[in-house]
Amino acid sequence: MGKFENPSIPANNSEKPSESLISEFLKNNPELARIYNKHSVNPKINDSESGSNTRMQALTELAVAIKESLPDVQKGYVRLWRGNREGEVGHNPSYTNSLEGIALPFLSSYGGILSYVDVPEKEVEKYLSGGAPGAEFILPPNLVKDCEIVGFNSEEAAEIKKKASPLSEADEGPKDWSSI
Repeated sequence: MGKFENPSIPANNSEKPSESLISEFLKNNPELARIYNKHSVNPKINDSESGSNTRMQALTELAVAIKESLPDVQKGYVRLWRGNREGEVGHNPSYTNSLEGIALPFLSSYGGILSYVDVPEKEVEKYLSGGAPGAEFILPPNLVKDCEIVGFNSEEAAEIKKKASPLSEADEGPKDWSSI
């Protein structure tokens, strides 16, 4: 059994096994599973036993492994994260400073790719949005297009960005992006 795999447990009082949400998340994001397996100090992801608190602990542990796998944030910068939908990396301007609380859960539901942007501390407040107070930001296109993609080498990341396309009017949602 791999580091992030957990035994199945009964779901909803039935005899049918149910896979842990985090295990399923890592199975669907092999690039993050590789990071987790390599960088996790205490691999024990298991969110199937005690509900949301354990799930949050597992997301926090995964976030620590991801952060340890990346270059340090330069002095005077803040790292912002996005759990992207498939095909939108480098185009959607909504980012967050909460990897474990916002970006990873959205990535789990979107099924895309995790990206980040390092923004100068002096500029970050002007990008705050009306979403989660102090945690969500709407970035300008020049920063968004230069995002870094987590878990892929530079050639793979370039190909992913090349295949991504601008959001269509139907996908754009509110013009201020504050609800995304």
